[in-house]
Amino acid sequence: MKNIKFLFGIVCLALVFSCEDILDQKNPNELDTTQFWKTEEDLSSGLNAAYRALRFNGEYRRWLHILYVSRSDEGYSTSPNATFVSYSNFLTENHGSAEAVLYTWLDLYKGIFWANQVMDNAPDIEMNGETRSQIIGQALFLRGTGYFNIAGVYGRGPVYTSAFAEATSAIYEQADIYLQAQKDFEEAAKLLPAQWEKPEANLGRITQGAALAMGVKVAAQLHEWDKVKTLCEAIFALKNSNGQAIYSLMPDYNDNFTEANENNAESLFEIQFMSGPVNGVGQLSHERAKFLGLPVNECSYDDATASNIVKADLEKEKTIDNKVDPRLKHTLFYDDSSVRNELFYGKTWTQWGLSNAKVYWKKYTCWDTKTKETHDDNGINIRVVRLADIYLMYAEALNELNRTSEAYEYINRVRARAGMSKLEESRVFTGIGNDPAKMRAQIMHERSCELAGESWRWLDLERWGMFDTVENIAWLKSRDSEFNNFVIGQSNRFPIPYREIHLVSGLEQNPGYK
Repeated sequence: MKNIKFLFGIVCLALVFSCEDILDQKNPNELDTTQFWKTEEDLSSGLNAAYRALRFNGEYRRWLHILYVSRSDEGYSTSPNATFVSYSNFLTENHGSAEAVLYTWLDLYKGIFWANQVMDNAPDIEMNGETRSQIIGQALFLRGTGYFNIAGVYGRGPVYTSAFAEATSAIYEQADIYLQAQKDFEEAAKLLPAQWEKPEANLGRITQGAALAMGVKVAAQLHEWDKVKTLCEAIFALKNSNGQAIYSLMPDYNDNFTEANENNAESLFEIQFMSGPVNGVGQLSHERAKFLGLPVNECSYDDATASNIVKADLEKEKTIDNKVDPRLKHTLFYDDSSVRNELFYGKTWTQWGLSNAKVYWKKYTCWDTKTKETHDDNGINIRVVRLADIYLMYAEALNELNRTSEAYEYINRVRARAGMSKLEESRVFTGIGNDPAKMRAQIMHERSCELAGESWRWLDLERWGMFDTVENIAWLKSRDSEFNNFVIGQSNRFPIPYREIHLVSGLEQNPGYK
């Protein structure tokens, strides 16, 4: 008995002295950072993970569409889920069930962290120098996109430029977060090719054009109009191996929203989605149509509905041959009395029992190829930035630089595709001349018609100062009654997740939220 007690004591003593070693044991079935980041293949895998964040619910799979579309004057919510409604009507509370508050933040910062890991480890891996630079360029772009959206949604947050444990963060306000994104896009543009040498093998990879395009976007939010102009001209100057311009408008507007015409000549930054799961991997499709679509046959929850003001904007002016703007038919579902027995998901408007007074988002839906939308069967790529958008941004920059007469050409390129007259020949929009204020108002209208539902309206409104004055809020109220709840200085920001306030040193809540 004494021997047993003695042996037991020795074992206990050994356990005490070795407990630190036991706690430090590594799972032999999982890689850690001491085993990974050794080869070019590891680096490529890490980059693929950073790309993957774009398809997370908090990013372009779901929440960014709702936050940028439904909160603007082009959308509203009648969702049975009160939390969804609160996102749209500026009554959001910062609690655990508010998924968009937490998961948008988490998924954006996951992408930033993974992009930082790639950049941290790339210099130490033996590989071709050009390949390394291109990988770093893509990671810079992905990090910049994360910070761009943090600035656009939250307007405040920590900025990390390294994933190492000892890395520190600084709390930046919106303008400085945009500046960080701008720096990332500028550096990415220097490292990325205008076109990839093996297009099929690199389909969907970020290019120099994408970096320049997002540079345009962030410079515009900062009102750096000379920079917007320069970056737009750099995009126009990009040529392929045959000396032809890489980017051009697609002849058919709807080519930008179908699975059949993905990665086309108009697309600068496009996120790749597939009907999934594929090879056992899920969340490869987007849920935009499930949340922003037609509420029939379980297709959409009607969580974010299109406003009739979008239809009204698109009906203000007829085409040269006196027809309805064709963009209306591709942007919205609505009851069109001029088309008999028009089918949506296999039935007519009347058969579905839909209200003639309502309209719904049609872009990025599978209304003509499927009978219903689910969470995992929409593989239409999201075109984040199109050339038409860049033309209108260029026109805006020229106008803000008091070169209004030069802006007409680029607005007219977009109008011509839709069959509209030249702006200076319009019988509806007259008297603009070279007046920057009148042209600014016209560009607001042109962007509404061309880009409705494409998740740019919220940022456009902020850039135009529409959230800053009582007069401008009154105009928004006339278009969207949800703006009756808008509080200047508060509602233009989403609340920062409550838990993050306690986890991130120095991070404070946005004004007006708990």
